[in-house]
Amino acid sequence: MTSDGGVIGEANFSLRSRAPRRRSEGPSARQLAKSETMRLRVLEATVDCLLEGTAHELSFAVIADRAGISRGGAQYHFATRRDLLCAVIEYINVRRLNQFKADVEAIGPDEDVASQIIDAHWRHLNERDFRAYQELVLLARSDAELTEAFAPRYQAFLRDWYETARQAFGWRYADPQVMQAGNIAHYVLEGMAYGQLAGQVQPEVVADLLGYAKTVLRNALQD
Repeated sequence: MTSDGGVIGEANFSLRSRAPRRRSEGPSARQLAKSETMRLRVLEATVDCLLEGTAHELSFAVIADRAGISRGGAQYHFATRRDLLCAVIEYINVRRLNQFKADVEAIGPDEDVASQIIDAHWRHLNERDFRAYQELVLLARSDAELTEAFAPRYQAFLRDWYETARQAFGWRYADPQVMQAGNIAHYVLEGMAYGQLAGQVQPEVVADLLGYAKTVLRNALQD
């Protein structure tokens, strides 16, 4: 997904030119690699700060200190705080999509697809990336610009999520009933993930609702 909210693009492979390089091109390539490494350090530092519960204190000074770089170095890649937070949303979304793709590709031909997907999705909703994403959502409640930035990026995330499912196991997301089943399963799990933040969801409830989500998804896949 681009910074203007377009569809997320996956870049799992890169093609490099086989043409001979001029000597002057070497330093440029190294500089680009160094710049990308620095950019990722800033994004990872922001995720770390979010997980530490300091979202309301997020500033370039705090993030740069966590990343071990200068404030100017952080702002070289992200001119404003909003630019940085939007980039973090996209960064997390791409990582989650790549993980989902890996999960569905690992499902064996004789395995219960619905059960495997729900179990994997629930596991990821309790891991680092989604916990940081939750903090961003909570931060957006009092940040109108961030709230506005979430909607197109979330819709792009869902489109890529369902398209990955279609390619992997024939998920018919264009069918309204199938889409409804997917939404039910998806939001039941996300709702439980948010409920856990304040200890409102008990383990037995989680087990029961995971079973329900699997049934809903399984029925949709079989219709």
